[in-house]
Amino acid sequence: MTLQTRHQSKLPDGVRKLLRERIEGNLDLPFQSNTAAQVLELCNDERCDAHRLAELISLDQSLAGHVLSVSNSAVYAPTEPIVSLQQAVSRLGIGTICEISVAVALKGRVFDVPGHAVRIREMWMHSAATGVYTKEVARSLRMNVEGAFLCGLLHDVGKPIVLQNLVDLSRTKTNRPVPSGILEAAMDEFHEVVGAMMVEHWKLPSWMKEVVGHHHNFTEATESQRETMITRLGDVLAHWALSEGASEENFVGDPAVQQALNLYPDDIENLLAKRSDVLEVAEALV
Repeated sequence: MTLQTRHQSKLPDGVRKLLRERIEGNLDLPFQSNTAAQVLELCNDERCDAHRLAELISLDQSLAGHVLSVSNSAVYAPTEPIVSLQQAVSRLGIGTICEISVAVALKGRVFDVPGHAVRIREMWMHSAATGVYTKEVARSLRMNVEGAFLCGLLHDVGKPIVLQNLVDLSRTKTNRPVPSGILEAAMDEFHEVVGAMMVEHWKLPSWMKEVVGHHHNFTEATESQRETMITRLGDVLAHWALSEGASEENFVGDPAVQQALNLYPDDIENLLAKRSDVLEVAEALV
């Protein structure tokens, strides 16, 4: 396999070689729990049934507990406590419960690297915000919002996997901590290709694999270029929303993507105005 990674970063050649060998050979990819896999499959099925969804989630006590906890958070404003999964699905809707369930499962399985809790939380917050913003972009373009949320949530899934594998390599090769600059360069260079491998490993649709694998360069996407652009814009919006002192005046955006999606200044202003709501939902998923 010939790896097509992002631009050649400041990553030392020796580290790049070790990571390439690991990725081409025996990369450690997280498995889904059986319940999470079935929930993900059901949520991607247009015939998704509310009763079946609640029944599935209840099979995993940890997942069920987290879903109920998030469902009762202030952002979803329940008028009275939600005490059952069936009640949660009824009150919030299948789409919202699917989003919460997938986010909880992904966070527990992938976004967990011991010793790097602060950086992992930052990554997860960005991924959650990207998921919500990508959904809003898709909504404004009248496209599939459920698929958009998942693409946004997964777009950087390769980063924690690269981080974990580099930490493991360091432990076996040198037993010394890897400088943060090298960790960031490695994640930047390899996260798209590793993320695409992860999406395939979890048996998600091929178009999602393409989106995750090319979200920094939509021109390389062939099957799902529009979905890739939507995810890219969600990514850019999330970076802006989470930046210190974010304001409509300092939003740079991605002009090529915005033009290709035929989004006008008013459309972008409407998306920027959703910042508080987006961050509130993202925070509930953290």
